[in-house]
Formats: sequence, structure tokens, C-alpha cells
Amino acid sequence: MVLGDCIRRNIASIDPLERALLRDAFKELNNYKFPGDRNDSPAAGGVTWWFKQDEIHQSTHVHGGREFIPWHRDIINRMEQMLRQINPQLSLHYWDWTQDPRAIPNANLGGGSTGTLNLFTENFMGYGGPTPQPIGEPWLSAGYYVPGASPAREDTNNPADPPAGRPNLRHCWRHVDDSIGPATTAQDNTILSAGDFVSMNDRMIPVHDDMHGFVAMGPQHRSFEDPFVFLLHSNVDRLFARWQTDPVHPERLNPDTVYGTASGSLDVLVEPWSTGFSLGRFTRPWCAPENQGFQHTYKHLSIVSPPRYDTNHPLATTI
Repeated sequence: MVLGDCIRRNIASIDPLERALLRDAFKELNNYKFPGDRNDSPAAGGVTWWFKQDEIHQSTHVHGGREFIPWHRDIINRMEQMLRQINPQLSLHYWDWTQDPRAIPNANLGGGSTGTLNLFTENFMGYGGPTPQPIGEPWLSAGYYVPGASPAREDTNNPADPPAGRPNLRHCWRHVDDSIGPATTAQDNTILSAGDFVSMNDRMIPVHDDMHGFVAMGPQHRSFEDPFVFLLHSNVDRLFARWQTDPVHPERLNPDTVYGTASGSLDVLVEPWSTGFSLGRFTRPWCAPENQGFQHTYKHLSIVSPPRYDTNHPLATTI
């Protein structure tokens, strides 16, 4: 495999050097800010590239419905684009949720050696123990949360303010719940064998929900304060991409037919990136005063075209 080939892979299969580069790029996201000031109204400015993800998710996320999978593809794609602005060689790799992230076998340990890999260390994703604790390093020193912060997100709900990571609210806390455990290959196969988008989406959602319980990153409105959530959602998107690239079903690559009976309900604007006007909830820079949003529906090729994953079916047309 070649660093910079734009293929998303199992995070355990890439070289440790690339994992470190991905970690460093995530940390660097918190050093760049969108325009404006935290006191701007109606939409705060001065939000870091990292904290913007939590703001987006809280403002316009979609869970439990037909938009769930394609909406999260948009946020994943945009996160990858931001990471590539920091390091053009990177891809947003995935956690294969059939593997225990604390003990992934046959992982790439570097120098041609393989062995068991724990993603939850201070060198990569931070804390991953059995009881809820702050995510710790490397995210504490990167400002992902700031103990004693004033103002703090917990008090202001302003996306320009960092979480303080207080025990009573548990922003930026995590634990791994062994009572749930990883998903199974059988569950993945059930998702992939779905005959239409609606069935695939309905089979994906409960597994996704269970994996949020297994690697518990707090309530859904706080999980996007945790970088691990992007590895989880890259895996959701990977399964969607494999389902789409089944060569027996070319219609799954066509914007007019990919969603089947849900096609009409997905002919709606994707927010906040379509300006936010359709929902009346505005997130900069896609709304005024920057007005960088462009109106697009879930049938736009940027969403329908599957990204390149190492598990896509061969010879499929992908972006």
C-alpha cells in the first residue's frame, strides 16, 4: 500500500507512521479557525475546524431515518478534505467494528512485523478503559477539552468554546463496554445482502447504535467531540460503498435509482452545507456572512459516488 493513494483502509492495516500522521492532522484541526468571532449572531464565528464538527452534528445531524447513511457520508468526506488540507497524503481510514479496537490481531506494527494492536493508547486514540474517563492524551494537549476552561462549552453551548470535560456532563469522556462487544461478520453480511437501500439502511442503524454503545463516546450530541467517531463512521460508509459497488447492481451507482423507494424522500437539501435555509438553522461558513454553501440533495454525485475503500468490489466506478 502507498501513502497518498487516496484509498481508505482498515486503520490496523496501515503503517504506524501513517497512523501517527493521521493523529497529528486531527490535532492540527484544532489550530485552524473559521472566520468571525464567538459573539457573532445568529451563528458564532471563530470556531476551530475540529469543534465545527460537533457544531454541525448538533445543528443538523440525521439519525434513525433514510438520510442517516448519506448525511454521514457528506460529513466524512468533508472531514477527509480538511485532513488533506493539512496533509494531502492522508485518507480517513476506518475501524472495522468486527474487531476489538483494544486488541486487533495481525495488525501492521511497522518494519514488516505484525501483531496485536491497541488503538486506545496515548500514541493514537487516547483512553479506552472499561470505566468512563476523559479521553486524555493526545487530545488533552491538543485542546480537545480544557479542564477549568472559562467560558466552557458546558456553560455556554457555544461551539467556539472548548469543553471543560467535567465529570458530571462527560464531554470528551469515553469507555469500552464489554457487555456489548464488537459486531459480527454475520451482521455485516446481513447489511451487505440487503436487496434495496431502505433494507440496508434499516439493518445498518441498529449495528451502528450498538457500536456507539460498545465504544461509548457519550450521547449522540457529544460523540462528535471524539475523533474515534470518524473511524466508526468511515466504517459505516465503507459498508455502504461495498453494497453500492456490487457489480450485480449497477443501479446503486445511479443517483436516480440508488435509493429505490426512498428516492423521493432523499430529494431534499443536505444541511448545513446547502446554506441551512431549508431548516432555519444556520452554521457558518455555509450561511451568511461567508455564504459558502451550495444547494445539493442526497442525489448529488459527491454523495452518491462511493469513495475508494480497500473493500470495494473491483472495477466499480468510484470517485
